[in-house]
Amino acid sequence: MNTVKPRTIYPAAILALIVSAVTAQAETPEHPDSPDQHHPEIHSGHEISAAGRPGKPEEVTQTVEIKTLDSMKYEPSSLTINRGETLRLIVTNVGRLQHEAIIGNAKEQEAHGAEMGAGHDMPHDGPNSVTVEPGDTKELIWRFDRPGRFEIGCHVPGHYQAGMAAEVTVR
Repeated sequence: MNTVKPRTIYPAAILALIVSAVTAQAETPEHPDSPDQHHPEIHSGHEISAAGRPGKPEEVTQTVEIKTLDSMKYEPSSLTINRGETLRLIVTNVGRLQHEAIIGNAKEQEAHGAEMGAGHDMPHDGPNSVTVEPGDTKELIWRFDRPGRFEIGCHVPGHYQAGMAAEVTVR
């Protein structure tokens, strides 16, 4: 019978664990520091949403103030704009609950809602979204490149289902 001595197994096991840990660390990308790093296409000019793409401050054609309300509404509840306009959305949370403002079409809103429902409910800001804590204000600059009906939705669990969406009509 062939037996392995414990003195041989332990150093080999420790070495395997060290190599495994170092390899895993080397292959794990660091979490991006900014939302732009989540979406490198922002810098390439490609659209990341059916609703358009992130805008640049120097392109802003209109500033719109939006309030998030604990009654699960946005104020105003609808916007009508022209294709090609770049909006500066000033989103202020006047309530006591956390809210979001996410720009997208119905399919994108549904996908984001499913992601949030799957336990990915951490606050995040992205090229087409902001999470706004009570009393805070955030800015979102967005260029609407094509006509259609889009939404600004809040996907904090239960909010979108309660009707927290504003309609954006692009002519």
